[in-house]
Amino acid sequence: MKYIFLLIVVLACYTSTQAQTETDQDLMVVYLKDGSKLEGYVTKWDYETALYLKTTSGAIYEFPADKVDKVIQKSLVSIESGPSYTFNESGYYYAWRAQGIIGNDGVRRNETPGYGFSFLAGYRLNRFVGAGIGLGYDKFVDDTAEEVIPVFVEFSGYGIPQNTSVSYSLGIGYAFARDNIDVGITNASGGLLIYPAVGLRFGEGKLKYTIDLGYKFQKASFTFRDDWNPTTMREQQLTYKRLTLRFGILI
Repeated sequence: MKYIFLLIVVLACYTSTQAQTETDQDLMVVYLKDGSKLEGYVTKWDYETALYLKTTSGAIYEFPADKVDKVIQKSLVSIESGPSYTFNESGYYYAWRAQGIIGNDGVRRNETPGYGFSFLAGYRLNRFVGAGIGLGYDKFVDDTAEEVIPVFVEFSGYGIPQNTSVSYSLGIGYAFARDNIDVGITNASGGLLIYPAVGLRFGEGKLKYTIDLGYKFQKASFTFRDDWNPTTMREQQLTYKRLTLRFGILI
């Protein structure tokens, strides 16, 4: 009787090991065309209608065939696809960015560059469309006191469901100009801001990095006091048109 009991235990362990081995081999990763993926066991797959997937927790999902991009055995995923896709395509996002403003040719501040910073908080509907509200600081000409504080709305999106993707953005808003009596700017007013840009988003973790090239249009007006005759004022109506190179951190 003792030997029969021992034989039953051995057979049970062997059967369990075999089942587990077969189960591990059957574990698949289903990639959908929207960039998402799910692990489980394919219970049925009709290539023209639908794929049925049972997850390790027991839940069963049905995916229309035209939504499925590819199905890969989990043990081969690291070889097939490389680093996992970690970009959050929907939900809230935040961006901190710094930019170099390239100087223009011309008689006014010839080729003198500038710089700027901005912070943006937004919400992304999907990979292609997101919108946020931003606040920044721009100094278009480095060796002057011509400063503006832009408040803007920015629309942005990304091209492909990969960690490295092309990007676009369009900022529209209004910038408040700063006067500075100490250096002779007695009055200042801002104006319309338009800022289109194209670039790249990259990084394998949840923290992403961005780089883009843009063109910034900014209206502003400054009234200067004449250094030789303090009672004389001169007003300059400006439209900055500057190429920018911008670097950022995105979460």
